[in-house]
Amino acid sequence: MSRLFKFLIAFIILLSLLTASSGLFEDWLWFKDLGYTQLFWTPILSKMLFQAVNGTILFIFIAGTLLSIRHAIITFVNERLRKRMRLVQDMNRPIFSLSQRKVTLWLLFISAVVSFAVSFVAGFTGWLDILSFIHATPFGQQDPIFNKDLSFYFFQLPFLKTLFNAFFGPLFLLTLFTTIFYIATGVIRFRSKKLWQTGAVSMGSARKHLALLIGILFALKAFGYYLDIYQLLYSVHGHVVGAGYTDLTATLPALRILIVISILGSILAFVSLASNETRFLTLPVVSIFVVGLLINGIVPALLQSFVVLPNELSREQPYIQHEIELTRFGYGLDKITEIEYPGNTPITISALKADQSTLNNIRLNDAKPMLQTYNQKQGIRLYYKFHDIDIDRYTINGEYRQVMIGPREISTPDLEETAKTFVNMRFKYTHGFGASASFANAVTSEGLPSFAIKDVPAVSEFPEFKMSEPRIYYGELTNDWVVANTSVKEFDYPLGSANAENTYQGKTGLLLTPLNKLMLSLRHATPRFYLATQVNPDSKLLVYRNIEVRVQKLAPFLTYDSDPYIVIDDGRLKWIIDAYTTSDALPYSNLNTSQEFNYIRNSVKVIVDANDGTVDFYASDPKDPILMTYMKIFPGVFKDIASLSPSLKSHLRYPETLFNVQSNALKTFHMTNPSVFYNKEDSWDIAKELFDAKPQSVAPYYTIMKIPGEDKPEFVLMLPFTPASSATNSRNNMVSWMAARMDGAHYGELLLYKLPKNIEVDGPLQIESRIDQDPEISKELSLWDQKGSSVIRGNLLALPIGGNFLYVEPIYLQSDKGGSIPEMKQVVLAYQDHLVMTDNLGLALTQLFGEDAPQPTTPGQSTPVPVPTPQAPTTTAQTSPNVTSITDQMNQIRALLDSLEIQLKGLQGESSVIAP
Repeated sequence: MSRLFKFLIAFIILLSLLTASSGLFEDWLWFKDLGYTQLFWTPILSKMLFQAVNGTILFIFIAGTLLSIRHAIITFVNERLRKRMRLVQDMNRPIFSLSQRKVTLWLLFISAVVSFAVSFVAGFTGWLDILSFIHATPFGQQDPIFNKDLSFYFFQLPFLKTLFNAFFGPLFLLTLFTTIFYIATGVIRFRSKKLWQTGAVSMGSARKHLALLIGILFALKAFGYYLDIYQLLYSVHGHVVGAGYTDLTATLPALRILIVISILGSILAFVSLASNETRFLTLPVVSIFVVGLLINGIVPALLQSFVVLPNELSREQPYIQHEIELTRFGYGLDKITEIEYPGNTPITISALKADQSTLNNIRLNDAKPMLQTYNQKQGIRLYYKFHDIDIDRYTINGEYRQVMIGPREISTPDLEETAKTFVNMRFKYTHGFGASASFANAVTSEGLPSFAIKDVPAVSEFPEFKMSEPRIYYGELTNDWVVANTSVKEFDYPLGSANAENTYQGKTGLLLTPLNKLMLSLRHATPRFYLATQVNPDSKLLVYRNIEVRVQKLAPFLTYDSDPYIVIDDGRLKWIIDAYTTSDALPYSNLNTSQEFNYIRNSVKVIVDANDGTVDFYASDPKDPILMTYMKIFPGVFKDIASLSPSLKSHLRYPETLFNVQSNALKTFHMTNPSVFYNKEDSWDIAKELFDAKPQSVAPYYTIMKIPGEDKPEFVLMLPFTPASSATNSRNNMVSWMAARMDGAHYGELLLYKLPKNIEVDGPLQIESRIDQDPEISKELSLWDQKGSSVIRGNLLALPIGGNFLYVEPIYLQSDKGGSIPEMKQVVLAYQDHLVMTDNLGLALTQLFGEDAPQPTTPGQSTPVPVPTPQAPTTTAQTSPNVTSITDQMNQIRALLDSLEIQLKGLQGESSVIAP
């Protein structure tokens, strides 16, 4: 072999090794750059240590077993097979012959491969279980059956299961295949089917080997049955989630008997090492299967069918109580404060004035149609895109206002095809710019949101919305890596006939040193880092720029909310991501419908700077035992929430995802009486509303309102409930509503307001039905919903005011032509048996409550919005006393004029299509 060829082979091997390790090298650089090296090294070292220990133990067992049957393998191959495979010329010479050295090397190789493969899987998936076991934090609460602290089920039991699975499975297969091999080679012979008779099985030289394996296997199985005892608390029988009557009366004693049999089997197996009695091995193996099937399978099934089911409630009542209590604990429902709410108190003018802040923040801009409006009106260029509209609150001119805000991100896939060059995609178009925002109730005369922040660069009359650093290098649409600080100036924003340009000034980024450049070139399979003259020593590679991928990469042991939201903090744009500690290990707790967890806490708030990508983890629930355990495993990663700046703290929201999980659990688990729970006598459902003419569950909605009994307005998340319905009995009246508080010291408090059971309060779907049944409103909506246009009905909000409810639904009109923008044209307002549809909220309030009704305001207004007098609203026949017959006549005239206007627009549209 020539020297050049050897060099080429060595070069290929080296290049392959460098390429294989380049991803790990990039991750190390990235974790180090963000200041989280322990989040990189702790999992890697833990996996390596566990794999080494587990692999070594498995290797000793597997290699020892295979080497002990080495002679049998050689004999079987060299003696038995040569009878069938001989050469014609030499009848005494086998075709091939196995040497002891070759067999030994092959057996050691197989042992190493199997041990490594098994330990790799176990270590890769179980490293966190091991560390959690070492750093376990007590819950201070015990399970109701075995009186063990709940930490045993969260931290110790998973580790013990990992340990058991890492050894029992491989050793069982090893014992099974060894036994099969001995049978196939004739070492083990069955002389009789009556295994209890002396000499029924002849094992010869295999006896001691199998005795050792079976003895260890029985000891491990006894340990497995011990773990199964605690697994009973997760079983499901009949109506009970968790250990029920059958589990504790039949299955638990059966498992204890099986433990005794397994221990006896292990002892007898070791005794057989010094005895020729093979029954010490065969009888325990048979009995464990027979007894297990009988007492752990058949008996519990018979008890469940003939004893429990005919008297289920009386038998299972105490266990149903455990299920209720621990499920409520798992989802945080035990912290809910229940309050009676009248629901039918007449709303007075004084009550409206007391709730002026609620009126000022009634959301007329619906998030779904508004996203389309933002992209059409504030997208500015093809490469800018709004991915989501976030709802938050700001104090503007001393007033607490609900704000809808969307970041303007760069969307390189939307560039023209000819512009998708390497330089443009990687060096030029690197970041989005700024954000747009509007107030929840601010609508222009055209029915569009009135922007409080608009254009590029951002323009706003409110100091609270000023942005000193509006560039977005890290967001929800930034899915590709880029190189910043090159000799090519980055596109900043369009400016006249030219473009404004910028150079990245952020803290983070991977420096392209000679070694880094080599490894990163291999990692991304591109030579451009060398070939592109734009790259210089000051250039930085920005990777993992999608914020959800970024935080998941840093701390994969947390569960992240799918809806990050952006805030303006001291002139900078920052993302807030809610993170959860979840587990499926809580005994007696019902699994979430996604079947992923039965315990959840919003324990962490993650802050990501949109400009430089720095990430900070804040412990928002430091008393959560799971988070406390993670804080011991990764010291210094989670910061105290008290260190979060007051400006950012004022933007923390109660996450809608968690609220949805809790609301769905509450539908059943608001019932705390076992008998009522068993019979589902008072089941709830989430209220329904109409969307696209189909009923759907109301989504929780953020709003600013005064909590009953409080003095100041608060930002809350709320949701109404109705009774559960059946296919033949639909019930849509409201029975309760829940609110999550999130301001100041009240953050995280859940309030459940229950309505009296002896009255009926309309639910959202009943209001939707009243809108459809109202002759004037339905007529007008039908006229709009034709001739090339469609009606979009926004979210129906049920707002508690003065002991009653005010229902609000914005009505949007959108042309069916492509690229059209939904425009808010009308507002429907309902109160008790009154229903009005008007051009604006102020006019609707006047129609419902009279001229003295307070009017909603927007920031910057010193006086309420004036109520237009030339136009009158569409109302039902059941209207307030202020509506006169003159108003009814005006309504009819207005309806006719609207009809004519729509017909004229339709004719104009047709003529424009026909015209050349």
